[in-house]
Amino acid sequence: MTVKRSLTLVGILVLVGCATSFSPDRIRSEIAAQTGADPQGILEFTLGPTMLSLARTLFPRSSAEAAGGAQPLAGLKKLEFAVYDLPPGRAQTLDFTRMSVTGWEPTVRKRDASSSTLVLVRGAEGDTVGDIVLVTAGEKQAVYARWSGRLSRKLPEAIGDAVSRGGTDAAKRELMLLTEQPK
Repeated sequence: MTVKRSLTLVGILVLVGCATSFSPDRIRSEIAAQTGADPQGILEFTLGPTMLSLARTLFPRSSAEAAGGAQPLAGLKKLEFAVYDLPPGRAQTLDFTRMSVTGWEPTVRKRDASSSTLVLVRGAEGDTVGDIVLVTAGEKQAVYARWSGRLSRKLPEAIGDAVSRGGTDAAKRELMLLTEQPK
């Protein structure tokens, strides 16, 4: 039985090692490769466990959370977020659905004349997922977000629905609403 567990562990490590790596730098490079030009303006930030813990300490808990109700990002351990201003006249050439991705499960893959959206998950376990990646592009901007932790399986669908309703602006608004601490 020990040999079987060891082989399973090795298999998992090999699969995880082969997964596509996502970061703000990777998305910036993808934009440049597909459009032929670097993004014009860039806003990127990462919040790790220490900063997220500090934010949770500084903001008061809502009555629902205090009563045991879960917040949408209660299991969040790390957040990466970036907004890129796309090169004028080249946004239509950007299609995130063409990205080569391994080791991730696509939950949303959408392309139309003026936008593209890709939502990926990995590390599914029960009613949670370990990582969620969103990359979406509209006519003027592209948005990248990556959530890591133990997150609700409902979150990827909610993100995809928000983008479908309102594009990159809706994705930015939804991210702010999800990460905002209730008053």
